[in-house]
Amino acid sequence: MKHLFIINPVARGVENHLADIRAEIDSCFVHYPWLSYDIHVTRWQRDAVGFIRNYCQKDPGLVRIYAVGGGGVLYEVINGAMGLPNVQVAYYARDRESGHAFIRSLGETLLFESVSDLIFAETKQVDLIRCNDKYALSFSMLGVEAMANVVGEGLFSRYRIVPSDAYYFSAVMFNIFRSGNEQNYRILLDDETALEGKFLSALIANQPCHGRTFCPGIDASPDDGMLDLYLSRQMPRVKALKIMNDYLYGRYKKWPEYIQHYRFRKMNFKSDDLIAVSLDGEFFYQKELEYEIIPGALDFVCPKGVVELNKETGEDAAPEHASVTDGGAL
Repeated sequence: MKHLFIINPVARGVENHLADIRAEIDSCFVHYPWLSYDIHVTRWQRDAVGFIRNYCQKDPGLVRIYAVGGGGVLYEVINGAMGLPNVQVAYYARDRESGHAFIRSLGETLLFESVSDLIFAETKQVDLIRCNDKYALSFSMLGVEAMANVVGEGLFSRYRIVPSDAYYFSAVMFNIFRSGNEQNYRILLDDETALEGKFLSALIANQPCHGRTFCPGIDASPDDGMLDLYLSRQMPRVKALKIMNDYLYGRYKKWPEYIQHYRFRKMNFKSDDLIAVSLDGEFFYQKELEYEIIPGALDFVCPKGVVELNKETGEDAAPEHASVTDGGAL
């Protein structure tokens, strides 16, 4: 097996630490001289996609690819690895500040901070989201939530005064209060259930977590062969703060008149106007989208001790943040 590290040099937790990360990887493999490894530092957006395909096609042997540098590089690694039979994907968190939301959904962030643990860890098959010709591991947001995701990330990258989730929450509330923020959605779930109406946003979730503390996709699991859809309607401004706080912490069932939940395997989605889309942080605009769950599409590296993916949500399987069950708030 070969080991390939893909590093995004401008990601949070990596910027200004590239030399240290290289040294960490090199020092680890010094103890295992029989193992072959390479390090690739990305040069531009999507660079990893083409690099991975070329790298893996040159050698038919098994390759374990490590994403280093946040959700963006993990997204690139997944899209580069998709369809290749000889690839496993790992995520090297380095520290809790750079931990990915999917890792937090497993409840054991600390276990992804060791290169040696990842080298010898086993893999678990997890589902992927297909959105048109793109693939994602965690979620897709549409409408207000997609805009808030982009704005919140931008504010945190620029200022970093308060936690990133605070910027995201502020951006959500700003967009809710802004006039003309609803769009008409026409949705078909599994060729059976047709939905149409004006909505603020939609969340398509393959796992529960988002950001550092939020857990809006509380019903979602990355190995159940299903996707979870959460549709949010316009809500009274006087209640919006409470409703969105409950929604972001997995308590959407308190507000059935404003937030609807559905489960599906395939969805056709149309809007009258261009709609903002965020796919694991990748942002674009589209009028028509096709979503589909791809069961067991990815061999994901999970060090020993990681919570079993297929446990039902509860105290044993809940993410590290306790807000989902203890009624915590921002």
